[in-house]
Amino acid sequence: MLDTPFVRLPESFPSSHLRLAMLVVGIVSLTYLCVGWFAYHAVGTNLTQRTQAAARLSNLELEELSRSPDVRTLLEEANSRGAQADPDDTIIWVGDPSGVRLAGQELRLPGSAQTGDYDGADIGRDPEDRYHVVVNRLPNLILVTGQSYEESESISSFVLVAFLIATLVAAVLASILAWMLAQRGHKRIDAIERTLRAVAAGDLDSRITLTKPNDDLSQLSVKINSALDQLSNTVAGIRQVSVDIAHDLRTPINRLGIRLERLQSELQPDSRLKEQAEEIRDEARQLTQTFDALLRISQIEAGARRARFQALALPEISARLKEAYEVVAEEAGQSIRFTVRHSNNLTLVLGDMDLLIQLFANLIENAICHAGRGAQITVEIHATENKAVMSVADNGPGIPEAEREKVLGRFYRLEKSRTSKGNGLGLALAHAIAKLHNADLQLSDCNPGLKVSVAFAHFQDASKEGDA
Repeated sequence: MLDTPFVRLPESFPSSHLRLAMLVVGIVSLTYLCVGWFAYHAVGTNLTQRTQAAARLSNLELEELSRSPDVRTLLEEANSRGAQADPDDTIIWVGDPSGVRLAGQELRLPGSAQTGDYDGADIGRDPEDRYHVVVNRLPNLILVTGQSYEESESISSFVLVAFLIATLVAAVLASILAWMLAQRGHKRIDAIERTLRAVAAGDLDSRITLTKPNDDLSQLSVKINSALDQLSNTVAGIRQVSVDIAHDLRTPINRLGIRLERLQSELQPDSRLKEQAEEIRDEARQLTQTFDALLRISQIEAGARRARFQALALPEISARLKEAYEVVAEEAGQSIRFTVRHSNNLTLVLGDMDLLIQLFANLIENAICHAGRGAQITVEIHATENKAVMSVADNGPGIPEAEREKVLGRFYRLEKSRTSKGNGLGLALAHAIAKLHNADLQLSDCNPGLKVSVAFAHFQDASKEGDA
């Protein structure tokens, strides 16, 4: 069948659904990352402030105790807190102005130390930790308290990891949802494309199946279906006019032929009028054949003969054609050769015997008519993995590539063939029969000459398609 590129979407069709879905995925991921960064920053700042506040509060409490007349109260409290606290988390130290420890934990702190953040290695603690240290220099004492950032940093890291995981999960879920939405949209676009291809291939009854929701694609499908309805009605009207004209004119032309035959019988055998009557009768017969071909094409395009389909062997069709056309080709000064490369189940097809004989008879007659005297015609059958192919080739003048699609239309004839017999319907009828059988009819260059190949689905595959 003919290719129909005007309704074929590019293979790399940029799906608007997919682009929109990926945009949503990007926005969701970016939103999660931004929220996560702000949350991480806010939580980290809050925890840092809490750590510093805890160190200051502890120092203020010790300073309050230092105002007691008995300094032992302060020292006992410092020792008690220092013993209960984890030295890796909390710092409690009380010393005299010279830096000698009076109470609390062991601490290595420079004499000029000021309140601030210190690495653990600088104060005799875990080198991997950081501490906020508050140094309070009183007239007779030095109060040092501190708090490790380990817990706040651990919580901040947990929050960061949690948001990264949440972002990843959200991106994956959004991607899956986006893919599902894109696939759904792509399937609907594919359905529209398949319908347009089917219509372009001749199935004017094909329509887009409408689905919910009633979105832009649904509205587009409704408009396309409406346009296809109008197209179908227009084409049906044109076809009906052709059929009506052919049917109405066929009867009077047949009557004309009968009357001419009677007139011939009444004329003298050597009469010039009898010869002219014979020529007129031949023209009338040619008109009748043209109308018969038009009616047959209309019937075939309507699919009326599909009910008679059965398993057929292409070699059997070839044998019948050989019996009928070997003598015809010889009388035309041509040679015709029939070749069967495969004769097994791979050459079984599903079809109508009479129609397929008509198809290849038209192709052979076309070759005999246009290839010229001395031409060699080859009818060949072979099978591929997916197709059974029967072809008719000749070494005549052939058909220019630009004209090959046009000659499959009704009444189209090449300029060089306008003076020869024929009505321009032979290849059109062959093409209609091929389409009825879901076969692919292709015209190609035979170098020199023309090769017409008809590729059928294997019988098993065609049967499955028919059942579906």
